[in-house]
Amino acid sequence: MLLTNRKFEREEPSLTAKSLYIFCEGAKREKKYFQYFVKMDSRVNIEVYDLNDQEDNSPLGLLNIAQNSTISTKENPSPQYDFQEGDEVWIVLDRDKDKLDSRAPQLAAIRTFCQDKPAWNMVQSNPCFEVWLYYHVFDTKPSFEDDDTCVAWKRWLNQNLSGGFHSSRHPIFIEKAMQHSKANYSATNNEPDKGSTEVHLLAANMLSILKEKIDKVLAEVQT
Repeated sequence: MLLTNRKFEREEPSLTAKSLYIFCEGAKREKKYFQYFVKMDSRVNIEVYDLNDQEDNSPLGLLNIAQNSTISTKENPSPQYDFQEGDEVWIVLDRDKDKLDSRAPQLAAIRTFCQDKPAWNMVQSNPCFEVWLYYHVFDTKPSFEDDDTCVAWKRWLNQNLSGGFHSSRHPIFIEKAMQHSKANYSATNNEPDKGSTEVHLLAANMLSILKEKIDKVLAEVQT
C-alpha cells in the first residue's frame, strides 16, 4: 500500500532547528524505525545513536552513553553531539524482565535522573518496543499467551500483521500509533502496565515538527 524506500523532498536545514537525540538499547528494530524519520525532514535533526556490540546496552549503560555523547565536561570536552539549548534527549527502553529483574532498579534510577531535567526524557514500553509498533495498526490492547514477554510479542506481531512490521513503510502511521497507544495507556507506580508504552510522548514531540510532511505523504498514498 505504501511506497517502499520513498524519496522525501527534504526542506533546507534551519539554523534554529531543534535536535532530538534518541538513544535506544535495541540495535536493529528501534534504530530502523527512527531512521525512517531522520530521512524525512532536515528541519528536525533527529540523531539516533548507533550502539555497537562492545558498548554496555543495559539501561544505566545507555544513560551513561547518552551523557557522554551530549554533555561537555572537563573529562569529556568534546562530546559527539553539539547539544544546544532547546535540544532534547530521549532514552527509549523496554520493561522486559530478566531472571533477577535487574532492570527494574535501573529504570527507576533513569526515571529519577530525568525528572528534574526538562531536556531529558525516558520512554518505556512493557514488555518491549513491539508494543509501540503494534499500535501503528491496531487500536485495542491485545491479550495472548505469554504477553508479558518480548518473544511472544514479536511472534504475535509477525503472525497477525501480514508480512510483519516494515520499517520502510509502517512508521508513516506514527500519529495513529500515538492516538492508539495513548488511549490504551495505563500505569502502576509510574511504570507502564503490560501492553502499554510511553513512546507516544516522543511521537507527539516528533509530530509537532513532522506532521505537515507526514500528512502530505499520507494524502498522496490515499489518492
